[in-house]
Amino acid sequence: MSIRDLRRKWCSLSLFLVCLLMSAPGVASPTTSHQSYRLGPNDVVRVQVYGEEDLTVESKVDGDGNINFPLLGMVSVAGKTSQELQEYLTTRLAGGYVREPRVTASIFKYRNFYVSGEVKTPGGYPYEEGLSVQKAVTIAGGMTDKAEKHDISILRLVNGKEQIFPVKVDSVVLPDDTIVVAEGKRFYVNGEVKSPGRYLYEKGMTVHKAITMVGGFTDKAAVGRTKILRIVNGEEQSLRVNLDAIVLPEDIVVVPRSFF
Repeated sequence: MSIRDLRRKWCSLSLFLVCLLMSAPGVASPTTSHQSYRLGPNDVVRVQVYGEEDLTVESKVDGDGNINFPLLGMVSVAGKTSQELQEYLTTRLAGGYVREPRVTASIFKYRNFYVSGEVKTPGGYPYEEGLSVQKAVTIAGGMTDKAEKHDISILRLVNGKEQIFPVKVDSVVLPDDTIVVAEGKRFYVNGEVKSPGRYLYEKGMTVHKAITMVGGFTDKAAVGRTKILRIVNGEEQSLRVNLDAIVLPEDIVVVPRSFF
C-alpha cells in the first residue's frame, strides 16, 4: 500500500471516529441551545401558524408533558426540541386541518433551575441558555460567609435517576438542576488568643496561620505548649504541635496560659 493510500485510509478512519463520538449517547454539548433543549413540564412554548391567528398559542407544558392546542387537543411535547415540535405540528395540521401549514415553535419561557445550601437567596429561578454555575449562584444572591467556594455540586435527573456530582464554577447548568453549595469546613481555636472561636478552614492551613487569623497570641500565652485536639478513629487525641504543624478540619487548636 502506498503512502498516499495510507493517508487516505487514516483520514477516513479519523472522520468516522469523530462522527461516532459526536453521535454517541451521553456526550453532551457544553452549551444548551434552542436546537438541543428538550421541552418538559413548566416550560412555556409559543406556537404560531402563518395566516391562522386562531392557532397562535402560548401554553405552559403541564405535569404530564402536554399542551392544549386548537384543533388537535392535548399534544405531547415533553422530550421534543422546539424544531421537532414544529415539524410534528406541521405534519398533524397538514393531515386534514390546514392546507400547507407554516408553523413556528419557540420557547417563550424556560422551566426553573434551583439553588440550595450556602447562598443568600436559595430557591427556584427561570433557566436561561448557556447558564453557568457561577451565574446561577450570582442570581441566587451569591454565597454566604459560611460557604465552601470549592465544594459545589449539582443534583441532576439522569435517565430517570437522581445523580449528584461535583462541578466547577464554569460548568453548564441544565433545567431542573439543583445546585448545592456546601457549608465550609471549620476549625476552632481556644485559650490564650485574641479572638477565640470557630473559623472557616483553608486547605494546607498551619497552626501559625490559624493563630494569625484569630488575631495572634495574648501576652499570657504559653506558645511552646500549643496543642491540637483531634478526633482519630472516633477517639479524641491531644497532640503537642509547633507553629508549622498542619491543621485539619474540625481540629481544636488550644493555646494554654503561661504559668509565669
